Amino acid sequence: MTQRSEQQRWALDTLLANGGFDVLHPGAEFVLTQFGYDAADFQRVVEPAKAGIMVRDRFGRIAMEVEQKAKYHINRGHITAGRRLYHRASLLYGRAYYSYYSDDPRRLKYQNCCNRCFDEVISHSNHIIERVNIPFEGKTAYGLFEAPKGIKAAPCLILVPGMDMFKEDWHQTIETMVLPKGWAAFAIDGPGQGESLTNGLKVGLDNYEAAISRVIDWLIERPEVNPDNIMLMGVSMGSYWGSRTAARENRLKAVATMMACYGSKHIIFDVAQPSYKANFMYMAGYEDEDKFDELASAMINDDLYGNISCPILMVTGEYDELTRLEDTYEVYEMIKAPKELWVYGEEFHPIGPSSGEWLLAALDWLQNSLVNPQGAEYSKKIYITPDGRYDESVGEPPWWHPPQ
Repeated sequence: MTQRSEQQRWALDTLLANGGFDVLHPGAEFVLTQFGYDAADFQRVVEPAKAGIMVRDRFGRIAMEVEQKAKYHINRGHITAGRRLYHRASLLYGRAYYSYYSDDPRRLKYQNCCNRCFDEVISHSNHIIERVNIPFEGKTAYGLFEAPKGIKAAPCLILVPGMDMFKEDWHQTIETMVLPKGWAAFAIDGPGQGESLTNGLKVGLDNYEAAISRVIDWLIERPEVNPDNIMLMGVSMGSYWGSRTAARENRLKAVATMMACYGSKHIIFDVAQPSYKANFMYMAGYEDEDKFDELASAMINDDLYGNISCPILMVTGEYDELTRLEDTYEVYEMIKAPKELWVYGEEFHPIGPSSGEWLLAALDWLQNSLVNPQGAEYSKKIYITPDGRYDESVGEPPWWHPPQ
């Protein structure tokens, strides 16, 4: 743990007790619903909590209850209900194991619970879901491959979680939004994430994109996948890793990134709530905070953005608390490839209230990039107002341009 996370734990606990989860991540509950979390489950976890440690424990308790419900319905032959409940339980167990920023044996126990429940999702699904173990740096990068039965040479989307996500978070998006397009999908627990982290694979400055390259090596051998139509979507810290991958991996056809982590990591690690830094230090295998600060200072892609050659979409909230909008615009200007930027007005890092829109729209944007690619000079910035106006004139907040 960092010194700041220890000293400020009381402040986080007080905020959580009095303002709920939304005070830490404005709008996050909306996007979590898109990812498959049940609103009632989440409410039962968070509302009674008076401290962060209670949230972790309640995720585990509620997960056990939901798993019991899933077993009952499967035994009754209620397959759809049981499958959905098992996914809910896997997500709750995932939240529980994620909350241990150390090699605590309870992390592995909750990881096993998450896997057990998602194995039931796999067993009772109507499409292909395969667990994939990719050898990497002497460890394993774990993933989930999903595809409609019978497809051949289809587009495939690689889904990159944020630093506080795991591969199972992508299943509902895949099932309800990606597979209906006739695509395959691969959700990764990259270095420092999820099951890969639980089993010792740490993240470094440049090994995440190397792991994705190994995923692409695996995908191009699959008959379900068209090797010329592989795309990537990354959210939050996945926008950082996704951008790095786009700059170094020319086998990607198009990339979409959202929930900005594009620029300097000073805000997320030194200004924002201290749990971000404590978590990433565990993800990267650091105990010495000064040495970690050296890594964090190097986590800037300014020398890489100009190397991106495939079409790229960037989506952010106007008041993103982890990346200043000014920094996002600077990064956008560094990119020379076909590019588009959507700025959701009056929204924060999760872009939660609009998540049902931008998730689907980003997938459509990727699809359009496959079938009707824009020219190399293509550039469009859009500012979306809360009342539904899409300003393509300058693509900036109107209050930046007061009348003269």
